[in-house]
Amino acid sequence: MEHLIANFADFLRLHLISISVGIVTTLFTIYGESINNIAQKLTKDIPFLGRFAFFIVLCTAGYAFLSSQAARFLRHFLEKTSDMHLILIIIGTFLLLAFLAKSNKSIK
Repeated sequence: MEHLIANFADFLRLHLISISVGIVTTLFTIYGESINNIAQKLTKDIPFLGRFAFFIVLCTAGYAFLSSQAARFLRHFLEKTSDMHLILIIIGTFLLLAFLAKSNKSIK
């Protein structure tokens, strides 16, 4: 059994970049609208061109920077975990993301 766990963990480690990006982008997909609504409320008193420029920067540079740094941090964290913990964290995270997507009405 330990051999199977080690092999599966090795397989997951080969794909940690994709797994990390998948987790982070799924979070942004679920909560992106909420983030945009908060940003819209914060910038409601700014003139239209300022709000427009802010949202361009937020959506292009902000989300790109946040997602790349969060994925990198997550990958480094997962690289340091033991085999069984790695498997449990990844499976648990994707199950949690599915639950969050369902409860946030992202999945109908």
